[in-house]
Amino acid sequence: TTFDGTDDFVDCGDNDNLSFGDGVTDSPFSISAWIKPLDNATFRIAFKYGVTLKEYYFGTSGGGALQVSLNASASIYIGRNGQTIINENVWSHVVCTYDGSGNRFNVNIYLNGVLDNGTVISTGVYTAMSNTSEPFEIGRYGGGSYASGNIDETAVFNSELSASDVTSIYNSGTPNDISAMSGLVSWWRMGDGSTYPQINDAVGSNNGTMTNMSSANFVTDVPT
Repeated sequence: TTFDGTDDFVDCGDNDNLSFGDGVTDSPFSISAWIKPLDNATFRIAFKYGVTLKEYYFGTSGGGALQVSLNASASIYIGRNGQTIINENVWSHVVCTYDGSGNRFNVNIYLNGVLDNGTVISTGVYTAMSNTSEPFEIGRYGGGSYASGNIDETAVFNSELSASDVTSIYNSGTPNDISAMSGLVSWWRMGDGSTYPQINDAVGSNNGTMTNMSSANFVTDVPT
């Protein structure tokens, strides 16, 4: 699915199985996706993160490297920056993982099957993410910025993927069937088996709704 960088996004709604904190403790989770940015600066991948209600986000920073943040509030968070600038106009496989411990050093980033950890980030005394009513969105940061380019095969796990799990999903650059992987909560194939305006959740009930988009946003340009 292609995103115009102006107002396109997929709204997958709010469900407790997409939240991994209760304000007291966190639980493990991971996000996997294939991306092909036209603009690698602030490329928005997967967010449960609004203007005021904030849980987590996964995208790129202004410098073009991956970034993940887990938020207890707007001003208290932990996370990680990647160290590699994401190539534009090229498909890349990206993953963030977290063990649920509350330790910022246990947030990890993978790029094309390889650990890509850069600096850790943190502000304030972090305890845990909150379980908010914010929807899970693909392609939009709640503050109003959007992905410009393509996103495919977005998946959420309620587990910390291992390095070997990530290698398996990356599959030497060719997406494969991950439906039997342990911990898989939702898998949006971003067009396969879907009919506009719905993006089907291939393994769960968190179907997405294409917003400010049309059936033309389904494209045949996919990672191979």
